[in-house]
Amino acid sequence: MIDSNSNFHVPRSAFFVLFTLSGFAGLIYESIWSHYIKLFLGHAAYAQTLVLAIFMGGMAIGAWLCASRTKRWNNLLIRYAIAELLIGVLALIFHNVFVTTVGFAYDRVFPELGNPAVVDSFKWLLAGALILPQSILLGTTFPLMSAGIMRLYPQTPGSTLSMLYFTNSLGAAIGVLTSGFYLIEKFGMPGTLLTAGLINIILALVVWAAEKLRHMTKNSPDDHAPEVLVESRAPISVPQVPRMLALLLGASMLTGAASFCYEIGWIRMLSMVLGSSTHAFEIMLSAFIFGLAFGGLWIKRKIDTFQNVVGVLAFVLIAKGVFALATLPFYGYTFDLMKLTVDALTKTDFSYGLFNLSSHFISLAVMFPAAFCAGMSLPLITFALLNGGNGEAAIGKVYAWNTAGAIVGVVFAVHVGMPVLGLKNLIVAAASVDIAVAGALLVFVRHRDFSVSLPIAAAAGVIALSSAAMFVEFDLQKTSSGVYRHGRLRAAGTEIVFHKDGKTATVDVVKAGNSLAILTNGKPDAAIISGDDVSAGDEPTMVLLAVLPLAHKPDARKIANIGFGSGMTTHTLLGSLTIESVDTIEIEPAMVEGARSFGDSVKRAYTDPRSKIHFDDAKSFFAGRNEKFDVIVSEPSNPWVSGVSGLFSNEFYSRIKSYLKDDGLLVQWIQLYEIDSELVSSMLGALGNHFSDYVAYEVGSSDMVIVAVPKGMVPPLTRAPFDSALTASQLRRIGINDFRDLAIRRIGSKKHLQMAVNSFGIPANSDYFPIVDLRASRQRFLGHDALDFIQLAATPMPVMDLLERNAFTDVTSEGGNAALYSHRPQRAMVARNLHELLMTGTLAGGKLLGPDLVLRASYVRDGLITCVDQGRRINSFEFLFDIGALVSSHLSPADSSQVWKAIEASKCFSGLTATDREWIWLFKAVGRRDSIEIAERAEKLLTTDDRDSLVRKEYLLAAAMTAHIVNDRKFAAMTLWTKYGKQFIKTGKLNVQLRMLVAMAMANASSVGTQSDRKRL
Repeated sequence: MIDSNSNFHVPRSAFFVLFTLSGFAGLIYESIWSHYIKLFLGHAAYAQTLVLAIFMGGMAIGAWLCASRTKRWNNLLIRYAIAELLIGVLALIFHNVFVTTVGFAYDRVFPELGNPAVVDSFKWLLAGALILPQSILLGTTFPLMSAGIMRLYPQTPGSTLSMLYFTNSLGAAIGVLTSGFYLIEKFGMPGTLLTAGLINIILALVVWAAEKLRHMTKNSPDDHAPEVLVESRAPISVPQVPRMLALLLGASMLTGAASFCYEIGWIRMLSMVLGSSTHAFEIMLSAFIFGLAFGGLWIKRKIDTFQNVVGVLAFVLIAKGVFALATLPFYGYTFDLMKLTVDALTKTDFSYGLFNLSSHFISLAVMFPAAFCAGMSLPLITFALLNGGNGEAAIGKVYAWNTAGAIVGVVFAVHVGMPVLGLKNLIVAAASVDIAVAGALLVFVRHRDFSVSLPIAAAAGVIALSSAAMFVEFDLQKTSSGVYRHGRLRAAGTEIVFHKDGKTATVDVVKAGNSLAILTNGKPDAAIISGDDVSAGDEPTMVLLAVLPLAHKPDARKIANIGFGSGMTTHTLLGSLTIESVDTIEIEPAMVEGARSFGDSVKRAYTDPRSKIHFDDAKSFFAGRNEKFDVIVSEPSNPWVSGVSGLFSNEFYSRIKSYLKDDGLLVQWIQLYEIDSELVSSMLGALGNHFSDYVAYEVGSSDMVIVAVPKGMVPPLTRAPFDSALTASQLRRIGINDFRDLAIRRIGSKKHLQMAVNSFGIPANSDYFPIVDLRASRQRFLGHDALDFIQLAATPMPVMDLLERNAFTDVTSEGGNAALYSHRPQRAMVARNLHELLMTGTLAGGKLLGPDLVLRASYVRDGLITCVDQGRRINSFEFLFDIGALVSSHLSPADSSQVWKAIEASKCFSGLTATDREWIWLFKAVGRRDSIEIAERAEKLLTTDDRDSLVRKEYLLAAAMTAHIVNDRKFAAMTLWTKYGKQFIKTGKLNVQLRMLVAMAMANASSVGTQSDRKRL
């Protein structure tokens, strides 16, 4: 029990610690709520703006409500505790409320509303209703805490205010990084909200308990005073109300608008230096908030001694504008800093941490000086009003007006400043606002200490503005270089054909030689090569995204395409005269504008009356239209780009299939570069959860396309695209001359690929547990790839052919270099050349064999077929594996058989060892796809061939396990893995092919096995 005569005193520093935690939780809310609401509204610029406007608008309302009531309220800290408690409780229930409400809107409300404009309006209102109450409560916390503490400690109100700004901002900066780099990955978005909510509840209980204990004592400070008592250590000159009240509140609003224009502009600028990933955004945001925090900390030591607060504020705003302008000429050097960083770092996890630290340093170098000044401005404005006789209500009013200005700044920057003025002029315009506000304040300053220095400072600001506007230009070669990816700046010889700062991204079209590429924030999204050699561009991927659905569903009439890119996919789709409409959904208008640079290669996307382009988010587009499509093609940007992973999530696939007809197709592009097999498995796992069947195709050297159906099985491939002269001509450009060239690009179906996916044990990518979004930027930095998936159909052992019982398809000989852009067509053409060289001794056709492979083939011919060289016969088997694997896997059975029959008929065949002959018979069985003989030969060689070659061991193990699985002998396959698999695990060579086979062997394989297994063992 507390003795009523005792003195319970809470040190002021304890409240600063508590408010640091409050700021920590508060920025988690802003971040997480933005993720949630953008899932509902989409990732378009207007959605992002609305989220921020709702959040900050609620904060402004909360602050304003406090401003009008605090002087009538007793015990403000108890009211602060109540606000924190309510915020925490609402955080605990937010996820369930969001999921239930949004599900109801999609399932019941939107289909009834029908009209897209009405749907959009309803969505915005509902989004506001979801977070506005919590935002209002958050807006009350700063005024309540500030006024409550200043009632307890009235001696240095300026220092208290500044320290509260510092601690709250410091907590926010740390909260952004902790949330993005740890909490969301560890606990998901619901768990992160729960963490923040518990922090608020604990804060509420601590403050409530401290206040109750304090009021049980007799000698504790009293916080019931109706106004803050200012006890400054120096005489302060502040013009009196009401004229100065209006001016300073106006200054608070305008400088808030300018600050957020800077923030939006800097984030766009740095996205071209650091990349556009979620982690890069969090690094930039934390750098900005750190600047605010330390500005508040610095001014804390000085503010109570200033004799002319308004004059100091004018200086600070001029400095803020000049520092912001200084970022424009400095900007070019940040690309050089990033180049040095990428060049210096190795591709390791530790280096990735250094990369993020370097990114933070670059962000601080750009943002910190001006943000530091911004962090000083609000304490100065608030303190000036307190000393001008406005009382503690000034705290809430300044906070509210500043927040309202932030809303205006964000809306202006995204929807007007960026697309109309451009990136550079947006910064110049914001700086002019700060300097103009400082000029207005100068008129009201009457103090001898500033008689000379203030006009000089104002003149310096005007000169800086004029210089930046007239002389600073961004180097578009640097801004379009994507230096964060490979550490390279664009060569001076390249030509920037198009450049525009759009609402959501800066778009460039760059010409280098015969290549034309369109880029967003320096990242190439599509490239087209002029002339006949298209092997280095994205044309094969873009064309096949359109052709594959037409080949699987020739009766498709109504198609939607997510992502405009270069426009080639839409252009190719419209080459089919049977299609009635193609709706292309693109967020960024500048993308469509820039893609016109591709000219005739994409012209049908613009000129064909069946083409309709919609500037919207994909989820918003489909939700606002009560329509079902025959085909939906999804070709978004790379999953490491912030927000894009939501188009590869469980929730997206669950929703998107409802917009397909029962026999409709989803066609999904998946990148296999700058990512790893785990993350690809996470995306495929999400898709497989909601689509009954899918088939994967290789469409380029590092791209995969999935054709999925919501019900039943994917229909068989047809030759329908070749019936259209327009489509057929585009296919010929990428080396596809007939049905065989298309069919050979098939990798496999869900039945088998899903086994490989499941073997990784990684959860399916989810909107609420965004594994891909959180990890993809790391994989991009490390340079990992998931080519194991695309190479499944091109492995030395034709595992997928056997498992799927494919009718073997060959390639035409007219494909040229374009056909080499995909792995299996390349190997098939190499195998054809090998066949020619082995059987005739010459190579008259396309010379695709390198000198080493020619030498190996000549050894095999001279030593095993013609038997003309004893020395080569002795050494020939060293080279037979490479030749045999290609010939048996990638030639037609008839052509493959010719080679093995020629070797068997040679006069030197009988002189081979038993093991060598066994290899030849294995290759012969593989060429025939004879699973029974493959199992027998491969298993025998596993025990008799003692050559120390992990590559050969993998070939034999894959051959034997595949053959056993095909023959429904999974126990036998599992026994082989148990015996031989450890060396692949130890050496880290457990690739997707082996994972798939092990998973299939384990399925339904008992410890005893079937009767045939037991007999064989």
